[in-house]
Amino acid sequence: MSGLRETKKAATRTALSRAAAQLALTEGPESLTVATIAAEAGFSTRTFHNYFASREEALVEFMSSQIQNLIAQLEELPADLDTQDALEHLVINHFRKGDSELDSFSALYQVGEILEKLGPPPCAFDANIMLEPLRLFFKHKMPQLDDFEIDVSIHLQAAAIAAALKWYYRNPEPRDPEEAIELVKRASALLKR
Repeated sequence: MSGLRETKKAATRTALSRAAAQLALTEGPESLTVATIAAEAGFSTRTFHNYFASREEALVEFMSSQIQNLIAQLEELPADLDTQDALEHLVINHFRKGDSELDSFSALYQVGEILEKLGPPPCAFDANIMLEPLRLFFKHKMPQLDDFEIDVSIHLQAAAIAAALKWYYRNPEPRDPEEAIELVKRASALLKR
């Protein structure tokens, strides 16, 4: 019985954190309240507070989960791909498979920017700790780089992909995924120059 209960709790936590991210991305951080997050996920504000102390904490949970998923996907790719090609491959696969926009690399990057705009979260949030698995992946792929260079590389690659996807998502629906793929390839090519 406790296994089912824990599974249900995890599903509720995930639904709330994803609702927070979805609202932040579609409505903007100013509309992000506990009440709107709870309503979007189909729960009460009381249920929200059983899982999170603040809206920022829900966004942190979303980011943490997405980073774990990103690392798992990166580790499944061929070992001979460099980091830039690996990230480009993941983003392109995202569009080719028709995955949710919320699960995109761009969403992860944008939620991080939104968290920064909201100011220091009232929860124990350390971006360095959250990004450590990604740093380790990059360090394994690029052992010649020091920690500073790894951080710069992560931010440059993330910013290039995010910029390409922002251009893509400006287009009205229906969007052509091949256009997104082309923009991502162009952004990645600029970094390789």
